[in-house]
Amino acid sequence: MKLIPLLLTSLLFIVGLRTAAQPSVTTYIAPHIKTLRTSVDDNAERMPVIKLDGSESLDISFDDMNPEYRRYTYRIVHCDYEGNPTDELFESDYVSAVADEEVIEDYEPSQNTTVLYTHYAITIPNTHVRPLLSGNYCLIVSGENDEGEEVEVIKTYFGVVDQKVTIRPTCTTDTEIDYNASHQQVEMEINFGNLILRDPSTEVRTVVMQNRRTDNAVWNPRHTSQFGNTLKWEHSRELIFDAGNEYRKMEMISTRYPGLHGDNVHWFDPYYVYTLMEDRPRPNYLYDEDRDGLSVIRCEAGGDPDIEADYVLTHFTLDMDKLPNDEVYVAGHWTTGGFVPEFKMNYNDEAKHYEANILMKLGYYNYLYLTKGKPCDGRSHTAQIEGDYFQTENEYEFFVYYRPSGSRYWQLCGFASPIYRR
Repeated sequence: MKLIPLLLTSLLFIVGLRTAAQPSVTTYIAPHIKTLRTSVDDNAERMPVIKLDGSESLDISFDDMNPEYRRYTYRIVHCDYEGNPTDELFESDYVSAVADEEVIEDYEPSQNTTVLYTHYAITIPNTHVRPLLSGNYCLIVSGENDEGEEVEVIKTYFGVVDQKVTIRPTCTTDTEIDYNASHQQVEMEINFGNLILRDPSTEVRTVVMQNRRTDNAVWNPRHTSQFGNTLKWEHSRELIFDAGNEYRKMEMISTRYPGLHGDNVHWFDPYYVYTLMEDRPRPNYLYDEDRDGLSVIRCEAGGDPDIEADYVLTHFTLDMDKLPNDEVYVAGHWTTGGFVPEFKMNYNDEAKHYEANILMKLGYYNYLYLTKGKPCDGRSHTAQIEGDYFQTENEYEFFVYYRPSGSRYWQLCGFASPIYRR
């Protein structure tokens, strides 16, 4: 696993100990939108962060579970470090655009699939839209609903970085809480180079994430020391993360036979139902090569999986006693970081297990089972089902924002994505 951040797909507000705030998460507003994916230079393992005035491209795609073309438009909005629109800027300040909204012209219907859909794709920057400033951006896709009204259907976030600082992160299992047990201590040193630091408490914001998760992200932990233009975070309790466990893996590339971790696949009109082998809580650490919650769309026939991969109703089961005070969710980067009813597991009192049916596109997936308290405090936990083990390889993401006195926006001046391996 690794050390890095997903750009502001959501952030938690930290004051002293971590407390939950409303995160800015990627959101499917319309239920007929599925499989939103982002990649940089066609590499899905990279965070959705591109360099300002660089040659990189951000590719965003999604499926509309409707075989007929719908007219979709998109626009980008500059945001602050929390994902709120930057009110101090005019649109012309942060984006070079031909129009207020651009029509998505790259679309194609599915081919030879039992579930019909239309695949849409956007590339940024392009000849019509180009970000002009560093920072966080929200991409908003809109379309007409059944009543002919223009409504938003997707909100997702990406970053444009103007790398001006040097980030030196480390991770250790010797924490302020325990040693080689269930936690990992993240530390970092940031050298601001030629940037002028008058008051770091008002001019600097940082975000640290684990495996691109937004529910346990740390927003603006207090630095522990300053030496000139260098800030350090050492032995900070705010940067102690539950270690978790390696992600579970599954792969379904055909509707004719089960793949990795699959038990069976059968047709039940109108879907193929893909039943996974039953999962159980994990009482110990199990090393396995994983992709830290990511997924890859693929299908047996090869060709173009964007339009040739079918959708199947995937049946998850988790054999364990009911947790009276917690909710259980299937989670991975492909669940967009949000805890919504689509990914919540329900308890089957007769079978004595949790279960969920999720409509998913054929491919390879990493996933975990996370628990959330009732009422939900915005955070989730690995301990009860996956366990927390210091050996776990985790990916941590680091964002650094800078807004000197008199500036009108938060610039993204630093980004790093190292991998922690024990």
